[in-house]
Amino acid sequence: MSLVSKELIIRPFVPARRLRPNSVARPDGSAGLYTGEPENCRRRVREFLAILAQLGLMLAVVDAYRLETRSFRLLVLLAMMTLPAHYLAPYRWKKPLFVAVSIVGMILVNGLSTSGGVLAISAVLLALAAAPLPWRVRVGLIAAMAASLAVLRSRAGSSAEAIPTGVLPVVATMFMFRMMIYLYEQKHARGREPLVDTLSYFFLLPNYVFPHFPVIDYRAFQRGYFARGIHEIQRAGLVMMSRGTVHLLLYRVIDRLLLISADAVDDPMSLAGYLVCNYLLYLRVSGQFHMACGLLHLFGFQLPETHHHYLLATGFTDYWRRINIYWKDFMVRIVFNPVVFRLKRRSQPVALAAATAVVFVVTWLLHAYQSFWLRGVWGFGVPDALFWGILGILVLINVQLDARRCARSAGGPSGSPLRLAIRAVRIAGTFTTIALLWSLWSSPSVGAWVALIRRGLRI
Repeated sequence: MSLVSKELIIRPFVPARRLRPNSVARPDGSAGLYTGEPENCRRRVREFLAILAQLGLMLAVVDAYRLETRSFRLLVLLAMMTLPAHYLAPYRWKKPLFVAVSIVGMILVNGLSTSGGVLAISAVLLALAAAPLPWRVRVGLIAAMAASLAVLRSRAGSSAEAIPTGVLPVVATMFMFRMMIYLYEQKHARGREPLVDTLSYFFLLPNYVFPHFPVIDYRAFQRGYFARGIHEIQRAGLVMMSRGTVHLLLYRVIDRLLLISADAVDDPMSLAGYLVCNYLLYLRVSGQFHMACGLLHLFGFQLPETHHHYLLATGFTDYWRRINIYWKDFMVRIVFNPVVFRLKRRSQPVALAAATAVVFVVTWLLHAYQSFWLRGVWGFGVPDALFWGILGILVLINVQLDARRCARSAGGPSGSPLRLAIRAVRIAGTFTTIALLWSLWSSPSVGAWVALIRRGLRI
């Protein structure tokens, strides 16, 4: 397991221990318990006003360039209006206030009718999750309800539709993955989760404008709450949102000015341009993830980074570690580690190969599952299967090579020209391969993709 932790996954995010109001030191530094608010909640109005001003400038940039939807800009404005009350509120009221703001944001974005349906279904799901029943029974009941909702989702737009069209996609963004994590946590929890912690995890303010939302880990979410001084967390959130703004600006330039259609590819240069720009459209997803998690920082939720320089990956395992880190952590925790544990009596190469294969099969299935809830169509196309299958094989090969690699120099001291050249070649090879796979994934069919490549290479 130590080798797995080193080679396949990055070190998990472990934020500082959350401070409880009755366990912090006295403000004067003397010994004994202090029954006031945590030190990390200490208010400095001047610093907060500077943070609020920076958020306002960022909103002005987003609004000027129309980087996201009007609904997102409305939610940021709502955050700006409610942050002072949240900042000044007693510590014990901060989470309930965040939940209330999130519900108001849902109503502003989706309207009263849709929001009422979302709240009703959410109440049933959360009641089942908290019911005083054996864990397996609760899981079975929630699965049965999900199956019933899936039947209704498949009838969306028909005369038999029993729930307004917009309700189930919103419920899906809140529960389709986070409920899996929450139930997993409940299985290993020593006691019941506080209701306000549960509500704050599922009712996340930015969730209502970003259907493709990062799969936030429940424990990381709760442990990160006021894990540092609030001003530090808020500044980190502004940095994250600034990075997201840059990503969205780059996406806008690529989408509006540089990207050509697949039909316009007719030579190697246009093919290369199309492959690169088509892959870089992912900047919108990474930009939205940064915006969403940065906004949560403003309310005291310290979260790890969502992406880490994924365009500079030096291999396919490295790419898997860097892109959509929350999804990778989700798969490692829910799928990879349990499979490795069950195969602990087998040889390490067998356990690693089996666990990696299962991770990519489940990833493919869950992406199809996500497509069904958000778009009403299962994403079981051949391009999807080939994309996840080929990427899974490449990662599997990398995992085996990494597991067998001895600790030796790559040809010179760190920072030497040779090592830098090798690194550059590996980055270029990984980028090119992923761009090719991305073009396959985004093609309507394998035949259309083969025709695109043949036109570009003039074969």
